[in-house]
Amino acid sequence: MLSKLKDYYGDHFTISSSRPEHYYWFADQEGKRFGIAKSAVTSDELCLLNSLFSQEAEVPLSQQQIFWKNVLEGNPSEKEAGTSFRFIHFFLKSPLSDQEAEAFMEAVSGIFPSEVTVLFINAHYGVLIEPKTDEAKELPYDQVKSVLTGDFYTDLDLFLGMWLQDYEPAAEQFKLERELFSSVRPFLPPQEVYSREDLVPYLLLTQMDKPAHHYISQLIPDELFDDRDLIQSIKVFLECNMNLSMAAKKLYIHRNSLQYRVDKFIERTGIDVKQFKPAVAVYHALISRERANR
Repeated sequence: MLSKLKDYYGDHFTISSSRPEHYYWFADQEGKRFGIAKSAVTSDELCLLNSLFSQEAEVPLSQQQIFWKNVLEGNPSEKEAGTSFRFIHFFLKSPLSDQEAEAFMEAVSGIFPSEVTVLFINAHYGVLIEPKTDEAKELPYDQVKSVLTGDFYTDLDLFLGMWLQDYEPAAEQFKLERELFSSVRPFLPPQEVYSREDLVPYLLLTQMDKPAHHYISQLIPDELFDDRDLIQSIKVFLECNMNLSMAAKKLYIHRNSLQYRVDKFIERTGIDVKQFKPAVAVYHALISRERANR
C-alpha cells in the first residue's frame, strides 16, 4: 500500500521531513509512519486516507526550532536574549525536496562556527537565526551562498537582518525585514548577499509618487540613455564605491576606458560623479529610471 502511495504522490510522499508542519502524518497497521504534503491532498483524499490509516500528530521540531518558531509568532518564553542574534533570510528560486532540505540544514550547520537554527517558512522562503559570536570577523557570506547554491543547484537570495538583543521585538522585526526585502527584491541588482544599506535607495523610491520619480530621473538627460555602455559603466562605477580599478575589472574593460566614460558623463551632464553628493543623486536617478522601465 505504501509503495502505491509513494508512486501516486511522488515527491510529496515522505517518511521524514525538516518541514513537518507542511505534511499530514499517518501510520499504517504495522506502525510505519509516513507523511503526504498538505498541498498535494484534496479534501476527498484526506477523508480516504483517514479511513485507511490512523492520522498522527506532526513530527516534532527540535527544541531550538520550537523556541524560535514561538519567537517568530510573537510568543517568546524569554524577553532578553543571552546573546545578540539576527535573522538571515533566504529566498529560494526553486523549492527543495525534503531530502535536499535535510542536506541544506546539514550544510548550514557545517558552514557556521556557532549553532544556527534553520526554519523553513514555506517552500521558497526560510530563515537562519544566527547568534553573535566573539569572532572578530564576520563570515564571508558570499562564500556561504556559493556553497549552498553549488550543492543544491538552485539559486537563492540572502538578506542579512539587523542584530537584536531582545526576543520581544523579534517577531515584528522579522516580519518587517521579510516584507521590506520582498517589496524591493524585483528591482535589486544581482549580487551575492544583500544588507540593509542595499535596500535603502529602493525603499525610498517605492515611497515616491510618479512626479517625484520623473523629477529624479530627469537629472540625467534622456539622450544619454541611448548610450547603454556609458550608463552601465557609471552605475557599476558608483556601485563599486567610485573605485575605477574595481569597476573596470567588473566591467571587463581597461581602467583608462572607464576613466574616459566617467569624464564623458561629467562633461555631458555637468555632474561630478566622483563626489559623494552628486554620486548619490545620480545613482538614485539611474535606479529610478530602471524601475520605471520595468
